[in-house]
Order: sequence, then C-alpha cells, then structure tokens
Amino acid sequence: MEALIKFFIEVGKLKKIKRRGWVLRGVKDPETIADHAYRVLVLAWLSGYATSLNARRLLKLALVHSLSAVYIRYISPYDKLLEIKNQKELLKKYPALVLRAPVDEKGKIALQRFREEDKAIKRLTHELPAPIKGEIYSLWLDFQNKTSKEAKFLWVVDKLENLIQALEYKDYIEKDFLKPFLSQIDRLTDEKRILKFTESLNRFFTQGESAVKNRQDKNLIKFILEVGKVKKVLRKGWVIRGVKESESLASHSFRSALMVWILSSQKKIDQRVLIVMAVFHDLFSALTGDITPYDATIEKIKDQDKKKAVVESLPWIGSQAQKELLAKQRLDREVKALDKILRYLPHRLRHELKYFWLEYKTGASKEGRFFRQVDRIEALLQALEYQTKNKNLPITSFWLQLKELLDDPRLVDFVAAIDDYYFKKGFRSLPLDKSGKIV
Repeated sequence: MEALIKFFIEVGKLKKIKRRGWVLRGVKDPETIADHAYRVLVLAWLSGYATSLNARRLLKLALVHSLSAVYIRYISPYDKLLEIKNQKELLKKYPALVLRAPVDEKGKIALQRFREEDKAIKRLTHELPAPIKGEIYSLWLDFQNKTSKEAKFLWVVDKLENLIQALEYKDYIEKDFLKPFLSQIDRLTDEKRILKFTESLNRFFTQGESAVKNRQDKNLIKFILEVGKVKKVLRKGWVIRGVKESESLASHSFRSALMVWILSSQKKIDQRVLIVMAVFHDLFSALTGDITPYDATIEKIKDQDKKKAVVESLPWIGSQAQKELLAKQRLDREVKALDKILRYLPHRLRHELKYFWLEYKTGASKEGRFFRQVDRIEALLQALEYQTKNKNLPITSFWLQLKELLDDPRLVDFVAAIDDYYFKKGFRSLPLDKSGKIV
C-alpha cells in the first residue's frame, strides 16, 4: 500500500508543474501538466465513440502518456541538445525552431529523449506491485512507439489538445506561431475527420463562430472550450484555507481518474465507466465555479479566519432538514450547469455522461459508490500533502467526509495505510482503529 501512496503523491506533482512551452512564451498563469492531461482524457473519450478503437485502452493511454513529466522538465525533444542560451528570444524570432532539427540529428535526439523518459517512468513506478507496474509501463511504451492503433490515435489527440490550448492562448502568441501546431496534426494523420475538425478549430478562433459551417464541429468546439474552463477553477476549500498555488478541479479530476483505475485493478468492475466518472464528475464547475456545502454560510462572512472555522465545521452543524435543503439546492445548481454544457454533445454522449454523473452523485451503481469513495480519498491525500507544508492547516473535515462514505474493504485498508504513512512523518490528523474506522 505504501508504494501506491508514494506513487500517487509523486503524480500529484503534475498539478503544480507548469507546461514549460507556455511559460517561455509568456503566457500568464499557464496550464499544468495535469490540466493538459485532463483535457486529453476528455478528447480521448470523445474520440472513442467515433472510432472502432478500444475506448478503455485509449483512456488508460491518456492517463499514462505524460507521467514521465514528474521528473522531466524541458520543453521539447530538441530543447536540451540544442543548448539554447536564450530560449525566449529564440522562440519569439523562430517560433517553429524547437519543433525541427537537422535531419542527421533527429534519430539521436529521439533516442536521447526516449532514454530519459524511459528512465523517468521506471523511477516513478519501480516500487509498484508487478501487475500495475507492468501495465503502466506497457501502455507508456505503446504510446512512445505508437505500436497500437489506439496509441497512434492518442498521439494525434495529444497534439490536438496542444492546438486547442494554443488557440485559447492566442492573445499571448504571435499569429505565425500557430502554424507549427496546425502542421503537427497534418504530419501525424491523414484522417479526414480530424483534419476537417482542425480546420473548423482554426476558423472558429481566427474568423469567429459564424465561419464554422458544420454544426456538429461548432458544438464540439463549444463543449471542449467549456471543459477547458475547469483548468482555471481552483478548489474553494483550499483558497479559503489560504493554500498557495491551490490545485485546479481539472488536476484533481486527473489524479482521481488515475487513482480509481489503479485502485480498482483487482475488482470486477467497469474501469472505463470509473475513469469517465472521474474525468467528468466536476464538469459543472466550468459554469458555477467550485461549489461547496458551506457556500451559503460563508457568503455572509467577511472575516477570513471565521470562514476557515466554518469550513471545518460544516456540513455537520445544523438540523437534518437544513442539511437536506442545502444538498438539494446544491444538486439543482449543479444539474442546471451540467445540462447547459452537455447540450453541445450528440444525444448518445450526452445521455451517457448524465447517466454516469447521476450514478456518481447518488451512489446508485457499484461504479458510482466506488468512485465516490476514491474521490474523497484523493481529496484527503491532497489535504495531507498540503499539511506537510503547513502543519497548522485544518483538514479534519476531509477525514469526516470520507468517514461518511468509506465501506469498500480495499479502500478501508488503503486509507489506513495513508494514515499510517503520514503518522510516521508526524502528520496524523485522526486516529483509526484496527478495522480502519475513524475513532
């Protein structure tokens, strides 16, 4: 269990690592690696419907494709070898240079990059149980070598997300710089549907929505842009507690998806459903921001310390009737926002996402019940990670929220292991009894 905890903590670093290419190009508060991986997951899910690809494998490839970035910081396969002294000026003057290399150098550069990433992914997974370690490495290797048709397709999806993000950052980027992002897609695929959608994207951003004549493309673009907003939504509980560089809901969803896949590996359960639930469970926040059980109370409070006190006391104060009313109001608000976002999707996709989301909210299926617990565990793990930086950070509410739901035997053992792991480091928040229950 400790190996899993360490692995998830290391992966959590991707929530803070800003994508270096955007930093060099002067983008203000750019996305993190985890934010990027989150929307790659969304695009992978969308792609799985329109193709004969293995949807579950496509999602897993999306989860592992950026994991080596935990230990690798440089911008491109060529960045390190070119030994550029002033990369910002180089990018400004020759925006496509880092995407190219002399023909006789490409093989050496690619091999150097692969070796460094291979070393990083092995370092990240070396303590994991053999079956999990083997699956992660096999998927990562498939993506690197483009062995399967799913891996080949995810390469295109990954570059497509880069293009979408570049277009969203177009105010920070010179117009000519967008060309390399567009040409990357052309070099990787000749699939007419993808190339046509890429053209629609370019028109949408450069000429306006009316320039996109294909209605389905236009709606998909709107949906994808709504998804992108989740990258900017910070978790309100951390902001109120004064945590600097709080995680986004997109990065939380990314690690939740990874955790629910790994933690369900020995269960008879639909992993595709679990991953999709994790990816989309906070999608409504694109329109509402982060919604918490204590919003109605803290809106009336100006003092920050009093807000923190409320965060640690709610939602366990007040009558049962009050709690039920607040829960209903919150659910109504979430449903309305979710429906506004899902209206851009074809009926089949819209129906699936809404159905999975309701299963998650109500715990009406075994997948819904399992992910609800993993979602709370991810939040607890993040709370403990933040507490290692600030011992005075109050996180009791995260234990209590988890206590309300925790019943899966494997997850009970995992939470007990988390408590023991942080107790050894001097950060135990609440004691657990021998059965793993909070006392």
